[in-house]
Parts: sequence; structure tokens; C-alpha cells
Amino acid sequence: MSLRTDMLNQRKIRKSALLLIYAMEIQGVVPEAQEVFPFDLFWMLISENDALRYAKALAKAVLHETRSLGELEEMLEHRTEAFRTAAAVQPKLQTLQSSSQELLRSLPMLRDDTRYLHRHLEVVANEREIEELQSHSSSAIRICGRMCELTQHILSLLKGETREAVEAYAGVLRRVQKATAGCAQLTHPQQSGSCNEHANLARYTEDMRNRRPLTEQYARDIYARRAEWEKLLHALLRNYVPERLNAIDRCILYIAFYDLMQRRLDPGIVISEACFLADEFSGSKSAPFIHGIIATAFMQLKPDSPQPEA
Repeated sequence: MSLRTDMLNQRKIRKSALLLIYAMEIQGVVPEAQEVFPFDLFWMLISENDALRYAKALAKAVLHETRSLGELEEMLEHRTEAFRTAAAVQPKLQTLQSSSQELLRSLPMLRDDTRYLHRHLEVVANEREIEELQSHSSSAIRICGRMCELTQHILSLLKGETREAVEAYAGVLRRVQKATAGCAQLTHPQQSGSCNEHANLARYTEDMRNRRPLTEQYARDIYARRAEWEKLLHALLRNYVPERLNAIDRCILYIAFYDLMQRRLDPGIVISEACFLADEFSGSKSAPFIHGIIATAFMQLKPDSPQPEA
């Protein structure tokens, strides 16, 4: 792993830790206060918007991928009837009929799911509605996956057939297969392309899941020495108690002190990362203030060292 890649991964963990620590800070609870700390509650708090975005993106992707199935449903029903008459002497007739009937039964179920998505996509608001939206999206994806399997199976049984009614039916099947393949593929978002919002959010969610253990440990380590960070802040902020600081700035400084004093990171890196967090989460006025606090802390801890530059 290159130094740049490692730095970017550390930044992602640091950002996640900041959001987690901030959520705990504003709720007035700390991880060491309980033997089994309910981190799930705070992950939910900081990722609520992401969950909503993901549910909507998935629903939009399902609707986009199944948009042509409506016009194919009536055509498939018509072609199926003609095909059954033409295939009456087929030795594989029972298997063909069973598969074609299952395919037809799948369409109304898929239609119900997509109608739900159309009706609720823009009005979903709470956690239960998010779960419902995802449930119907997942149901539509499963149905499309099964329809892909059925069309592939029926087409393999019809291979070599040249009768007009059979060829017409096979042509509709190929269109149905094409129309459902994209939706079925949403189960594997990494294959959906970098421009797909659902794929990007899925990758982000997976990345967050992988970072979660490291982020939780990071938060625990920082809070284990919070009394030390507050004492240092009192010394640095004469006549200005830490509690009066913007909560997000205080959390950024907790992380910076931990990186500086426990992880022994280069002070220039610590300042640069802290200012990055301040710019993104606190505002343009916070970064110079935080820069000054960290630089002063470093000078007091190591007075013989040259002043760090961000």
C-alpha cells in the first residue's frame, strides 16, 4: 500500500471517527461509561441521511432498469398463448409450460413492487419507510433475477426450433431477458459502473462497514484520555473554557491531540488533517483557530522543537 493510499484511508477513518465522537458528544455519553456501548445507535445517527440516499438510489435504479417491462407484458402474454399451441407436440412441453407460466406469474408481482416504488420514492421520510422502500427494491431485484433464469432456461429448450410462433416467442423472451438483466445485476453494485449512484453508495456503505471496527476503537482510545485533552485545552485557552468551544471544533481537537501525543504523528500532518476536518465540517473561520491551538500545544509539549507548518 502506497503512503498516499494509507493517508487517504486514515483520513476516511478520521472523518468517520469525528462524526461518531460528535454524535456522542452532543448526546452527552461516552463509550467507557458502559461495558457494552451502543455504537449502533450512533452509527444510525450519523448515517441516517446515507441510508435514505441509498434506499432512494436503489429504488431509482430498479425503476430505470425495469422501465421497458410494462410494454413487454402484454406482448409476452400474447406470444405465450401462440407458442403453447405451436409447441403442443414438443417432448419438453411440460417443462416449457411450467417455466412459461412461472414467467407470466412473475410479471404482476414485479409490477406491484415497481408501483410501490413509484408511489413512495419521493415521500419516504422515516426509518420504517426506508426499510419498506428497500424491501420492495430487493423483491423486484429477486424477481428480475428469477425471470432472467427462466428466460435463459426456456431459450435453451427452444434452441434449434424454427417454427414461426416459437421464433416469435423466443424473440420476446430475449427482450424480457435484456430488460430484467440490468435490474438483476443490482445485487452486485460493483458491476453497475462508476456513474451509477446506487453503485457508488453501495461501495461507500461497504467501505464504511469495513472501517467501522477501526473507527470505534479510535473513538474509544480518544475518549479514554478525554480528561487529559480537556486539561490541555484549559491550559491553552486561558479565560476560555473548553465547554464554550463549538462542539465540532472540540472534537477535532480531541482527535488532533490523540494523533499528536499518542500516535506520535508529525505535527504538520496533524495540523493539515485537523484543518481539513475543520474546513469540511466546521467552517472557514475554524481552521486557523484550530491550527493555532495545535501549534501552541506542540510548542508547549516540546518547546525546543521548531514550530510546525501545515
